[in-house]
Amino acid sequence: MSHRSILTEKSAINQFLFKLGFFLYFSKPVLKHMEQFIKGSIQKGYKGTVTDIVLLSLANCHRTTFGKFLSEGVWNINFAWKGIRKFVVRAIYEDASSESPIFAIYDDTISEKTKPSSKAENTIQETGFHHSHLKHKQVWGHQLLTTMLSDGKKVLPYSIERYKKGEKSKIEMVCEIVDELPSPKGKAYGLCDSWFTNKDVINAHFKKGYHLIGALKTNRVIYPKGISIQVKDFSQYIQKNDVCLVTVNNSKYWTYRYEGNLNGIDNSVVLFCWPENAFKKDGALHAFLCTDTELSTKTILEYYSKRWPIEIFFKQTKNNLGLNTYQVRSAKSIDRLLVLISLTYIYCSIQENANNSFSKGLIISRNSVRKDNIQWIYDCAQNNIPIKDVFNVMKIA
Repeated sequence: MSHRSILTEKSAINQFLFKLGFFLYFSKPVLKHMEQFIKGSIQKGYKGTVTDIVLLSLANCHRTTFGKFLSEGVWNINFAWKGIRKFVVRAIYEDASSESPIFAIYDDTISEKTKPSSKAENTIQETGFHHSHLKHKQVWGHQLLTTMLSDGKKVLPYSIERYKKGEKSKIEMVCEIVDELPSPKGKAYGLCDSWFTNKDVINAHFKKGYHLIGALKTNRVIYPKGISIQVKDFSQYIQKNDVCLVTVNNSKYWTYRYEGNLNGIDNSVVLFCWPENAFKKDGALHAFLCTDTELSTKTILEYYSKRWPIEIFFKQTKNNLGLNTYQVRSAKSIDRLLVLISLTYIYCSIQENANNSFSKGLIISRNSVRKDNIQWIYDCAQNNIPIKDVFNVMKIA
């Protein structure tokens, strides 16, 4: 083992990249930088900068070298996503029981940035104003459309793409992603918020053998007994004896079930839902659409709750992996960074004893790196490596 590098071909991260088949697509220097990113980004103190990666991974290179790996390095992002998607599909399907449905979860988030002044020369490429559902206003940054696959327990990122204004719409982007999904062996569902619940997305899922369960805006039109009326207006006629109380994940909801057609959508279920203590109160109504009319009301709501992990994914990657704090400026670097963030999230989530939890896997991965560092120092001592060389590699000289 070279005393100049702590990373070895036997490291857990290296073996993970091997399982993804990356050795078929990428050179050893590229793989080494990927390994350095994963090792650096899981450490405490990581804030999303290239400098952090180099310092925290103890990489034997300058930050500009890693910066060029992102902006100018010779590696194909499509090959990386191909390896990731094959791995994720295999991991989800192997983990799922024969009776468990597969879920494809869609949502978007904004990596918010500071709007540059008109005189700024080096701005972050392809940023713009996007509507933030959290802040209820327009914010500056990149909008990221994300897809995750799940068996109801394990949830892994399948795709992260930047939305680019003036090019494909987010609906078109989702439809293209659906077209790339594996054909299910059993029941499979797409899960989305009200932004993506429309006939194009539904038809794209039908073609792949998936049903769709999505939130529905309350101004959508339904046709009870052939009468055209918006969901919110129809809810005024629903009385207490028309609803039933359903318990989902320890919470109770009053629900009303409508089955029929909507504009552009054939026979589907629409669920009207109110929290137990807020029946017919202003702003309390939530509506959901499900194209699988055989599912019970309780099952539809339970399946829709499987969408929540994508919100947790956004929070975890922003707080821990730099999804909201990256400082690279070129669009190419940003797209490559999204690949590396996905790799890191998957690596932590599949750790043994992590129980499909990124948070637990992150702690396990950090401890594994510490053990590798200590083992390396021990081996250096066994091989009579001068202490000053050890200090140099550990960046404490």
